Amino acid sequence: MDSTLTTSLIVFISLAALWEIVVGRTRDGRKTKQDWHAAFLSTLMMVVVQRPLVLLLITLGLGTLLPGSAGSLAWLEKEYFWLTLVVFFCIEELLHGAAHLFAHARRPKNRRLQWVQAFFKMSHRPHHLSGGQDNKGQLSVTQTFVNGWAWWLILPNYWFQLLCLYLGLVEVFLYATAFKGLWAAHTHVNWNYDLYFHNHRWAWVRKTMWALSHLLVFPTQHHHHHARGPNSARNVTSTLAIYDWLIFGTLAIEKEKPKTYGWRQKDDEANSVLKRYFNYDVRQYMPKG
Repeated sequence: MDSTLTTSLIVFISLAALWEIVVGRTRDGRKTKQDWHAAFLSTLMMVVVQRPLVLLLITLGLGTLLPGSAGSLAWLEKEYFWLTLVVFFCIEELLHGAAHLFAHARRPKNRRLQWVQAFFKMSHRPHHLSGGQDNKGQLSVTQTFVNGWAWWLILPNYWFQLLCLYLGLVEVFLYATAFKGLWAAHTHVNWNYDLYFHNHRWAWVRKTMWALSHLLVFPTQHHHHHARGPNSARNVTSTLAIYDWLIFGTLAIEKEKPKTYGWRQKDDEANSVLKRYFNYDVRQYMPKG
């Protein structure tokens, strides 16, 4: 099951990336060599290093503190699968949205929290670097899992996912993470099909799309999160826009594509994938940094 779901995610991203290439969505500065390199390096590290490392730490930690805890919640999945799946998904997405918002929020006054947030900002920055320094970069499906070296090690929802896997919620983990991965990939593809409905000539279609955008995240919503402007700190959830709407107050629904994608880059970031990925200078994200 794990290999099947993983394969489906890889196939979707591969087909979407191929589509972007064929229709010209990666040409003329929209996507650079460093973007391709960053996508490959980030995904490889996540799958080969970070996920196994987090799972190993959870296994060693709980195995020592609570012997026999492995698989202890398997009964919950067996008896109440759909309820467990929904609760898992809602908690995981809430943790993700909160951590993501923290990485984009205004600097806290507490000095220690400033250092923590600076580490989050540093780790998340590569996800918002698109194209080169000519401002022609656009969002691409291969950007889905791009982040800095520490991002997947500090995300609370990532630990929550693997903790539940360790405790025996195997199928819940597989179905929920596969769906979330596919949905996140589809919101990063260089398309904006939701704009067709937002700008439809029939009012009931526009209103329906407007309502759905308060519940789920659609491509243009996430594209605006990747835009250069005030919306880059909005639409912080991956799938459930209702959290942006009712909890975080970060929902932004636009009816056209962003004009400029990506944050401003430094020379070393634009020219070296290693500088993008292995950035460790937290001080630049502190006051006067």
